[in-house]
Amino acid sequence: MVAVQRSSRKTGFRDEMADDYAYEDAGARELGVPVAERVWQTIKNNKILIAVLVISSLLIGLVATLLITPKYQATARIEISRVQNNVTAVEGVETQDQVLDAQYYDTQYELLKARSLAEQVVREQNLASDDAFLEAYKIDVLPANPDKVLASVLLANVTIVPVGMSNLVDVKFKSTDRALAARLANAWATEYVASNLSRRFGATTEARQFLEGRLEQLRQKLEDSERELITYAADRNLFTIQVPEEGSSNTTAAQTLVASDLQALNSSLAQATAERIAAQSALGAASTALSAEDEATIRPLRERRAELSAERARLRATAGEEYPTVKALTNQIGQLEREIARAEGRSGSAVRARYRQAAETEQGLRNRVNELRTEFVGQRRDSVQYNILQREVDTTQSLYNALLQRYREIGVAGVGENNIAVVDTAEVPDVPSEPNLPRNLLLSLLLGVAAAGGIILLREKLDQSVRDPAEVPELLGVPLLGSIPLVSDGTVNDALDSRHSELYEAYFNLFTNLGFLSEDGVPKYIMLGSSRPAEGKSLSSVALTKILHERGKRVLLLDGDMRKSGLSKYMEVTGGKGLSNVLRGEEDWQSMVQVAAPFKFDVIPAGRQPPNAAELLSGDRFAAFLEKLGDAYDHVIIDGPPVLGLADAPLIASGVDGVVMVIEANRGKMRMISQALDRLEAGGGKVFGAVVTKLDKRNESYGYGYGYGYGHSYGEKNSADETA
Repeated sequence: MVAVQRSSRKTGFRDEMADDYAYEDAGARELGVPVAERVWQTIKNNKILIAVLVISSLLIGLVATLLITPKYQATARIEISRVQNNVTAVEGVETQDQVLDAQYYDTQYELLKARSLAEQVVREQNLASDDAFLEAYKIDVLPANPDKVLASVLLANVTIVPVGMSNLVDVKFKSTDRALAARLANAWATEYVASNLSRRFGATTEARQFLEGRLEQLRQKLEDSERELITYAADRNLFTIQVPEEGSSNTTAAQTLVASDLQALNSSLAQATAERIAAQSALGAASTALSAEDEATIRPLRERRAELSAERARLRATAGEEYPTVKALTNQIGQLEREIARAEGRSGSAVRARYRQAAETEQGLRNRVNELRTEFVGQRRDSVQYNILQREVDTTQSLYNALLQRYREIGVAGVGENNIAVVDTAEVPDVPSEPNLPRNLLLSLLLGVAAAGGIILLREKLDQSVRDPAEVPELLGVPLLGSIPLVSDGTVNDALDSRHSELYEAYFNLFTNLGFLSEDGVPKYIMLGSSRPAEGKSLSSVALTKILHERGKRVLLLDGDMRKSGLSKYMEVTGGKGLSNVLRGEEDWQSMVQVAAPFKFDVIPAGRQPPNAAELLSGDRFAAFLEKLGDAYDHVIIDGPPVLGLADAPLIASGVDGVVMVIEANRGKMRMISQALDRLEAGGGKVFGAVVTKLDKRNESYGYGYGYGYGHSYGEKNSADETA
């Protein structure tokens, strides 16, 4: 409800009365209305609207469900485990994964919904040529690049659902073709596993491919280098007897075959020289001395000769010269002497021969050494290039061995199990997953309730009518003089006749509050007005006049609505002359007074509708007429015209003691009521207060519920609203 602040426009008596009533109402509102009670009352007030919206929503949901083409959903389940460190722990190859669990699994869930995976499924399943797929999704014409379009179709029908508190993930695929749904769900899971392997070992594979190419290049280069080295060595006779350990030219040359031969010949030459020198010495001493070898041969013969000579001398002394033994010994001694002579002759010839042989051997070795020495010097020059080629072979061999070792290490690091596996493959579903009638009806129900709630909330926010009469002093700045219940047309007069009815008691409360407005009691001249027609001012005028009449007061009810009177709804008022005639100049107003059944108080009708009611009221005749009525009656109650749109009401209000503003509950706008009050004040009128009429069950939460109902529509036949 929109609050209209009018406190700045209160004056005098109206200020005091509004403040007093506001104080009393504030005390009553301290208890407040519980929110739940107000919500429940709002629901009750709009139960028909809620029922229509909810039932309509359910019907729409039911019809839509029956019209939807059935879809089947197949589910494949996979397990995603965190990547474990490789057990081989090869240095430089092991990947350090420091991603938190939540981040890792969120990443995997997003990868499961990646467009690249969808395009991979499209390619692997050849969906662009799959008639079943194209028919299921009603794809008649494919663009030039169909992968993206078909991938979008797949992404729109796949759902990734992590299984709570586990490493399991369900891949759900939906299609009108049950077999296609199962096939694509399985394909999605399979391609995801394959893409994971590719992502995990893609770098290792690329490294292996690079190393394979590089190893092939180095192998070819090594072969070419070795072939060039061997060819060069063959051309230069650089035959090594062992693999060199260092790269210097001296070491390499010293290990060639020529160097080895030269070393051996040098040793032989030294030995031959020593032998030649020994033979030469033996040759020089051959006349006086024997060589060691000859001496060794002759010495035993001489010793034997000496022994035989000693034995012969002994026997000669005893046996004589002719003794046979002596003769035999003499023969043996002669034989030994001949052998010694021959041996000594042979020794001289051997010395000379040995010398010649030693000299020849030495000379031969010296010549060969000189030849090898010349060849060795040439090989030393050639070994420089040889060593260059050898170092190139060694370097290429080292690079080849290092890359081969790296290649083997990467191969070992790449060996491992996939951390993602398919747990359950999708099976062809038996029943469709969509449409789900219970779920759709529940959703329709919720949407209907939400729509009803939104509409009701919007209506409540836009509603500027009076719901709680206690808010009138605060919002409009006028006292609340009474709260009148809603009753039906057929019971209005009966209710007014019964002093125990709620309607009578409500108007009696209005009468009582009017009595507190001044020291003299109820004011003499009172106009009952409203911002618009059919708010209950005519009934209020009749009821107030009736109560004053029953209190023994001389009271007159004057129908001031010369444009469209509403008193005939509640009493039998005959047509003819009335207020309009008096204002035109007729003086005999007494003849215009009627006693309209079923009531017994006097009434002056409005008379015939004049073309210029405002002009008639703006003259002095209306004020003079009121003075005449005041002389004849204790109270004059005027049933005034609506305030808004007409100048009549402000003109009448300026001539009376005050105005009681009639406000219909649950209708109208507070802004319009405020404007009506402003017009009355601007015209010089005084507003005593407001009466809120037609309170019904919608106002029960505010403490204004009644068991009656009535309604009237201004100017309409057979209407339920009061005409005022």
